[in-house]
Amino acid sequence: MYKIRIGKDKLIYSEKGENLLRVLRDNNVSVPSICNGAGWCVKCKVRVLKGNSLTLTEEEKRLLSEEEIKNNIRLACHLTIEEDLEIEVLEEISTFNFSKEIEYKTSLNPLVNLERFRNKIDSKDIDISYIEYIEKRKYVVRNLEIVRRLPSFLKDGYLEGTIVVLDNEVIDLREKDLEKIYGFAIDIGTTTLVVSLLDITTGKRVGVKMEINPQVSYGADVLSRINYVMSDPHGLFVLWDLLISKLEDMIGSLCKEKDISVNDVYVGSIVGNSIMTHIFLGVDPSSIGVFPFTPVFKKSFLISSKDLFKSIKNAKIYTFPLISGYIGGDIVSGILALGMHRKPENSLLIDIGTNGEIVLKHDNKLFSCATAAGPAFEGGNISQGMIAVSGAIDHVWIEDGKVKYSVIGGTEEKGITGSGLVDAIAVMLDLEVLDKTGRMRKNEFNVGKVRITQKDIREFQLAKSAIRAGIEVLLNKADITYEDLDRIYVAGTFGNYINLENAIKVGLLPPIEIKKFVISGNTALMGAEILLLNKELIEEAEEIIKKVKYIDLSLSSEFQELFVKFIGWG
Repeated sequence: MYKIRIGKDKLIYSEKGENLLRVLRDNNVSVPSICNGAGWCVKCKVRVLKGNSLTLTEEEKRLLSEEEIKNNIRLACHLTIEEDLEIEVLEEISTFNFSKEIEYKTSLNPLVNLERFRNKIDSKDIDISYIEYIEKRKYVVRNLEIVRRLPSFLKDGYLEGTIVVLDNEVIDLREKDLEKIYGFAIDIGTTTLVVSLLDITTGKRVGVKMEINPQVSYGADVLSRINYVMSDPHGLFVLWDLLISKLEDMIGSLCKEKDISVNDVYVGSIVGNSIMTHIFLGVDPSSIGVFPFTPVFKKSFLISSKDLFKSIKNAKIYTFPLISGYIGGDIVSGILALGMHRKPENSLLIDIGTNGEIVLKHDNKLFSCATAAGPAFEGGNISQGMIAVSGAIDHVWIEDGKVKYSVIGGTEEKGITGSGLVDAIAVMLDLEVLDKTGRMRKNEFNVGKVRITQKDIREFQLAKSAIRAGIEVLLNKADITYEDLDRIYVAGTFGNYINLENAIKVGLLPPIEIKKFVISGNTALMGAEILLLNKELIEEAEEIIKKVKYIDLSLSSEFQELFVKFIGWG
């Protein structure tokens, strides 16, 4: 048994011959691994301070720079443990807060309500039970635990307290001075998780938190997660447990910060792509990974939080319905939030994240498709790619003939975000560092200490070409052109930071007048929030999926031709 010391505070153990990345995962050390340990993403870097730092594999010699090798940098997925080690993990999965406000308007008609009751127990009403005093309000009590607790609410001849009601059912019985109840909206992204806490009685957001999806240790994209589930008999449970534990921690942390009891949380709504929604519910998503890409379910669910979480026991959780195996509830939620299905205008929703989902609204019809854009827009598959956390370059520009850049948090640059990469490529085009095919005129381009390589350019080209080709396929299906569009919504965290002019210049977005674009933020979370506050929107969400026609691009020759067309710029 060998000892592995990580920094000053953590000590774990390993058998001889084990793989370091697997050992770190098994001991809850969060290390990004976009390729799920396949050995090519170069994200699981560790610095070996003591031990077998010099026994590099041939692949590591190819992937790591001379400077990194000189400084005893290794890839955890390539390192076989042969002795005691002391290491430093260079890229831990980050935690950060999401504070951008989302504005929305909706009627306050929540799924769950509070109602106080106070009934004098009249000796003349000998035929009335305690339950009937409550059910006279046209509510029904089905929960045996509530029946058992009801006698304790009789004080001085009065039956009094507060009931929590879902539709017409009493789901809890509480003290009479309970004034507020809360709900959570969750956006389960492949890369990031966002949890919002709302005061259901007033409709106000209480707090919001954003963290890395811990599943990124098992691959950056949904196909990597599916492959892990298919290849490991415990894979589904591992991914489910990571997700549920992290979400429960985020909800609990928000409640603690705001001095709110988790027992006062009574409702939740969940959005995510189809694979993430399956994993959240503990359902094997493997069938989505193979032709004909059929999900196990597409319907919505209303489930009890105690079936998923240990500490959150009172909430009823609504999961958004899915459109297809690759168009999930997050897109349904986005359509709902933007009101695309209600507005007469021709509109396009482009949700750019780890996956690329696109919806076109025309003539009261909705067309959708999913493109295999890959994770390049969120830092995946990019040599020094990062999401928008401290140390990441988020914007690049030319000023007085020099390349300038901004870094999140004002710290030293460690990597570059998707928006920063868009800007950097636009700058490279202006400086003629790139030719029209995307070939670099020198080996790498530096933005501060961050290098952009030829491989990074190719990864970006593949991702942006998939987005543009998907847009064109939908326009062709509706038999309209860009000129017929009234509005283009750019959604997702990536969209919050994007420079539209640069995105058009590099060919990610179509060449349409800027005023038609609307940077829309996290529309998935927005839809989940407004649904918590207005139960009538549940019916709208269910109607949306009946209107959407899904276009499968996997066998489309038209998509392939357009994909090749958009590899270049502009």
